[in-house]
Amino acid sequence: MIYTIIGSMVIIISLAYIYYKPSAKVTKNIFNAEYYRGLNYLLNNEEDKAFKIFTALMDVDSSTIETHLALGGLYRKRGEFDKAILIHQNLLSRPTLEAELKNQALYELSKDFHSAGLYDRSEKIFRNLSEIKSYRQSCLEHLLKIYEVTKDWEKAIELVKSMDTITDNEKTLSLLAQYYCEISSIYNKDNQIEKAIAISKKALKTNKNCIRANYQLAKYYSKNDIGISVQYYHSIIHQNKDFSKYIINKIIHTAKKIQNNNIILKTLMSISEIKEMPFIPDIYFFILYEKDKETAMKYINTFDRTDLVNNFVITHTLASTEDQTGLNGVIHDLVNSYKNIFSSNFYFICNNCGYKSNELNWKCPSCNTWETIVPKSAVDIIEEGKHSE
Repeated sequence: MIYTIIGSMVIIISLAYIYYKPSAKVTKNIFNAEYYRGLNYLLNNEEDKAFKIFTALMDVDSSTIETHLALGGLYRKRGEFDKAILIHQNLLSRPTLEAELKNQALYELSKDFHSAGLYDRSEKIFRNLSEIKSYRQSCLEHLLKIYEVTKDWEKAIELVKSMDTITDNEKTLSLLAQYYCEISSIYNKDNQIEKAIAISKKALKTNKNCIRANYQLAKYYSKNDIGISVQYYHSIIHQNKDFSKYIINKIIHTAKKIQNNNIILKTLMSISEIKEMPFIPDIYFFILYEKDKETAMKYINTFDRTDLVNNFVITHTLASTEDQTGLNGVIHDLVNSYKNIFSSNFYFICNNCGYKSNELNWKCPSCNTWETIVPKSAVDIIEEGKHSE
């Protein structure tokens, strides 16, 4: 109930502003009483009666069109799309409506259709209005949203390519790469692996920094060429070190598919030498069990043990590999709990809005931005907490 009252008050304030603003040429004496009667209906939640009055007022003075545009927009924001559509269609039915006001009403109507999920109608209007310079940018943005929601990636690519900024806009190239990756994913689901690989490579050619394209190619090649798969995984770590622990986990999982682990061991040794890489328990465990303890300890000794977080992680990693028969039950359980934290538990957090998920999304469901979600382990979260103090 409180939200309905607040919504009505917002509408009243907006209408009053439009009605009384200096630029409005309204013949107030002619319809003052009717105008206030309409506001009274709004206040009492009798919106249908209010709408009839405001519709009648349109015929008195053309300046009241602005009132209806505002009213329609407010209905749309409240989720009452049928009323918003009716208001804007009623405006467009006026034969004497000026061209600019007609375009404005069409623009509002197309947003009504979009919000109501009537994407085909919305698309048609946005396309026509995009030919008008003052509406072009906004309409193209709305069209992209429609194609993303409807997953019409071919149209999205065609539209992005038509934009003037395609030759030098990094953001645009990044968006194009994401659309190619979406198409690649569809081919993969249809078991058309060769086409999926070709499109992912096209995405990577479009945007060399596209993590998703490398990730897709690593997964595709893991089925028949582990060496190439690992190379693509390796590339991701060079692109963004935030993915390092997650990708190491994927590389080691890939190692389980093959008899010869030399490729994996060589890759992990190479990754361990990358500057500013965090200590990764999975690398230590793999080197320890697939090579020897001496080499594993050399890996540990490359890290600064005076760093509290490093020392914490390394100490418990070492403890988890010791013979625990002599430890009491409490310490044994403590070590096992740390093993679970450090092994493969990842959270996926959006760097843009903070959205948190248990699975990797390439487009944030909360803020709708592409490739802003990164994997974080419990240790990463501890580390970030330390730096924020």
